[in-house]
Amino acid sequence: MKYLTPCLQVKSIENNGEVSGYASVFNVVDSYGDIVEHGAFKTAVDDFKNGKIPKLLWQHNVDIPIGVVEEMTEDEHGLFVKCRLIQEIPKAKEIYHLLKNKAIDGFSIGYRIRGHRFENDYQYLTDIDLLEISVVTFPACESAIVNDIKSQNEIIQSLKTITNKIKEYTEK
Repeated sequence: MKYLTPCLQVKSIENNGEVSGYASVFNVVDSYGDIVEHGAFKTAVDDFKNGKIPKLLWQHNVDIPIGVVEEMTEDEHGLFVKCRLIQEIPKAKEIYHLLKNKAIDGFSIGYRIRGHRFENDYQYLTDIDLLEISVVTFPACESAIVNDIKSQNEIIQSLKTITNKIKEYTEK
C-alpha cells in the first residue's frame, strides 16, 4: 500500500464529528513524485456506491479506526469526502478536539495503484484503489488544513433564523 498526503482541504468539522473536504486533489506533485490525474478515483467512487467503503483511520494505523466515510464524489478539483468521527471511540473524540482546536489539521490517503503512466520523471496515477483516508499530524502541503469549524451553537442559531423566516413568510 502507498500513502499520499495531498493538498487536502478540509472544509468543516461539525460538533457531531462530521468532517468534509478534499481527500485528494488533482495535479499536485507528492513527496514520491506522483501526480493524481482527474478521473483516477472514478472506479473508487463506483466501488463506494456499491458498498466498498474506505476506512477512516488515525495516522494510517489499521488498528485505530476512528470513524466512517459517508460520502465520496470526484469533481474537477479532486476527491470530495464527508466522514464522521465516531465520538464514542475515545481516540476519535480526542482527534475531534485536536482538529477543532487546530492542533492537527492534515489528512492523507492509503491506496493501491490500478493504473499509471510515467512522464517527465513523474508517475501519473490514473486509477486508484482507495483503501483508507487518515487524519495525520503532518500533511505534505501547507494548504492541507482545516478551514472551518462550526459550533453547535452556530448551527442551532442558523436553524432558528431559518425557522423564524419560514414562520414569518407563512403567517403573511
